[in-house]
Amino acid sequence: MNSAEKLIEELVALEPIKTWSLIVTLFGDMNGKEITGKDLGLLLGRVGIKTEAMRVALHRLRKDGWIESTKSGREVTYRLSSHGLSETRAAYEDVYRQDAKYPEGWVICWGRQGFAAPPLSIPIDKALVLMPASAAAKAENVVTLKFDDYPPPEWFSSGLVQDNVLRQASRIFDLAASAEIHRMQSLPQAAIRLMLLHHWRKMALRPAVWAHISLNPKGPLALCHGRVTDLLSALPNLSPERFSR
Repeated sequence: MNSAEKLIEELVALEPIKTWSLIVTLFGDMNGKEITGKDLGLLLGRVGIKTEAMRVALHRLRKDGWIESTKSGREVTYRLSSHGLSETRAAYEDVYRQDAKYPEGWVICWGRQGFAAPPLSIPIDKALVLMPASAAAKAENVVTLKFDDYPPPEWFSSGLVQDNVLRQASRIFDLAASAEIHRMQSLPQAAIRLMLLHHWRKMALRPAVWAHISLNPKGPLALCHGRVTDLLSALPNLSPERFSR
């Protein structure tokens, strides 16, 4: 087993992969480009996805209106629908960003017990929520409590994100450090990009992850964010023109 195969295997083993979700990650990184079923199978096969699982996932995504397909002879070409493209682009603003989301920081908001939590809030206790400072400034009937010191106590941070997510972030940080990634051939490099992007995308779409990054700028999630987005900016986006050669 060479270094590329070993790295791909370790990335795949981090957690169970949902094929349809992985395909959404792939299409999002292609940013509107088309891909044939053959090329899609080539890349997904490199990360252990079977052809039948790919077909089931594509059928589900077509049914849900995320992708469209055209057929020419025996070849089928897939692309994101207008709905899928708009949804993906909105989400990927957070996935690719190299700065911390909500740079103005986070604050604790205290409201009456049973009050309706405002949007973007993360529950802490019955009447306490954590919110971006910019959102808290617009919230009504709450008392805002700012942090005096950073990072906050470990018991507070550990309540935001589960331990397994922090462990996974640390592992991704280590795996993404390999200097060999930049020198790999197109197909294994694309497979590694896909897996790193997929694992990070799942984290980046959780508000609590951004709260943890802001409150713990030297914590495992902040370090993972920095290393993975740096690597993503240095590697080419997924494109069948590159990895299908």
